[in-house]
Amino acid sequence: MSIEALRVEPPDRAVRPDLILEATNVGIAFTSTDGTIRYANDAACKKLGIERTALYGRFIDDVAEGAWRDFQEIMRTGRPQSGVKTKTSGGTVIADRTPVFDGKAAVGVVSIFKEISQYEETAKELQAYRDVANQLDAVVRSSYDGLYITNGNADTLFCNNAYLRISGLKAEDFEGKNVRDLVRQGTIRQSATLEVLEKRRHVTVMQEFSNGRTAIITGNPVFDEEGRIVLVVTNARDITELNELREQLDGTRTLAARYRDELTRLSLGKVQSGGIVFRSAAMENCLHLALRVADVGSPVLLTGPSGVGKGMLAKLIHSQGRLRSGPFIQVNCGAIPASLMESEVFGYEKGAFTNASAEGKPGLFEMANGGTIFLDEIGEVPMELQVKLLKVLEESEVRRVGGTRSRKIEVRVIAATNRDLREMVLKDHQFREDLFFRLNVFPIQVPPLRERPEDVLPLVEHTLQALNARYGAAKRIRPDALALLHQYSFPGNVRELQNIVERAFILADGSWLEAAHLPPEVETSRPGVAARADDGAPVTGLEEMVAAFEKQILEDCAKRWKTTHQIARVLKVNQSTVVRKMKKLGVSAGRPETPGR
Repeated sequence: MSIEALRVEPPDRAVRPDLILEATNVGIAFTSTDGTIRYANDAACKKLGIERTALYGRFIDDVAEGAWRDFQEIMRTGRPQSGVKTKTSGGTVIADRTPVFDGKAAVGVVSIFKEISQYEETAKELQAYRDVANQLDAVVRSSYDGLYITNGNADTLFCNNAYLRISGLKAEDFEGKNVRDLVRQGTIRQSATLEVLEKRRHVTVMQEFSNGRTAIITGNPVFDEEGRIVLVVTNARDITELNELREQLDGTRTLAARYRDELTRLSLGKVQSGGIVFRSAAMENCLHLALRVADVGSPVLLTGPSGVGKGMLAKLIHSQGRLRSGPFIQVNCGAIPASLMESEVFGYEKGAFTNASAEGKPGLFEMANGGTIFLDEIGEVPMELQVKLLKVLEESEVRRVGGTRSRKIEVRVIAATNRDLREMVLKDHQFREDLFFRLNVFPIQVPPLRERPEDVLPLVEHTLQALNARYGAAKRIRPDALALLHQYSFPGNVRELQNIVERAFILADGSWLEAAHLPPEVETSRPGVAARADDGAPVTGLEEMVAAFEKQILEDCAKRWKTTHQIARVLKVNQSTVVRKMKKLGVSAGRPETPGR
């Protein structure tokens, strides 16, 4: 096929096609159906590295190895090929090959090609742009600040994960939606985007989302060359955690100071701790809670069976509180007749009822003004007085029986009960629900003595020390008697233990409190699970039971104190006795104490 066959005849004048083809810097070559190169422009000759005179009439495989097979396939199927990498004598080129038809018959193949270096440079530039785009996308998506982007019509284009985290919403809540619709539907309460579109400048607002988080929202407009807003980029900075961190820092400082005070209080010893004697973790937790709430004025509800020491815990809270210099008024609600309780607790004016004092009388709440009132057995308060008690708690005012004016008071309220107030509210309907929740601001559950057997030994020692100091004696308790006390369930709790020790103290003629001095119910009691000897046989005799209990005591002491001298001082026996019993009972001894230290 000659170049004349490709001639183009424009309306005005004829233009030589070869001039057009020669003007381009893209290589163009035509190969006939027999594989002979019939035409190649100057750019093709240069890229192939062959003179035009040497190129014309050459077989295509001599110029580009393997090209003839591809050309035959192109002419047979009529399908072009693109982006074919071909090695030539001038180097490697990238070619696009297209069949040429004369009517329905293929007359050859035209190849358009460039040097591969040009493609490689373009590919490198394209890859560089892709890398930059990927990096920007990664930066935007991983930004800790939230990003929200709309077009100039407020249609959502993009929001990153941080914005979803801050707002508490999901991607489907925003995707493809207009901000105006989001505000109208209540998805978001306030939109910086709409303010930017209205004011045509950057806008900063404070926004609270429905998940409770607070953020500073800054919207910025992006203008095109004609001054139209084409994008609105909104930045959301979560300040919730900053506020929380500041509060936590302030709280940590306050807590550190409080802990220093608590450690100081705990180091004062048993007397300074209000006479509360304990070794168990359960009572230690109660004491920590009591000291924690002492500095604030919130009501405290002490629960637990009778005799566990709720009254002593209430005194401790008062002694460490802000109103410690004021009075501590204890009211046993179960001991006051219902007919007299209102006048006793709230007071009465003169002439309020028959036989009333002519001067009137202040109630216990007034007497506790500036201090603490301890309402023991609060569950015994009659229903008709619970309403008035609730009013006093809520308004810090008290009105005497028969009075017409209220008196302002500042009183710390501590309540205690051995009953289940929640059950009294829900099932028995004997206690007002609103009063229960008003008292139950800071509950402290005091466990019974049977659940904290670790406290038996220190309580016995404390009671004996007090009795010895009171009567000028030096009595001690035998291990077998102490073993019986340890296995006793103490239905009367600490109060019963103190009474038992005092009874044995009175009965003991010599220096020792014996098992025989204990009440029959203690002497004949047995633990719920029988102790067992080393061979696994049940322990039935007193001697075996004492040995098992001594082993338990020594193991506990070995965990708490490092040397046998320290253990001996605590148990008030000779150090040699401790060593001998540990060896006999198979208890690992503490470190031997170095003489002179």
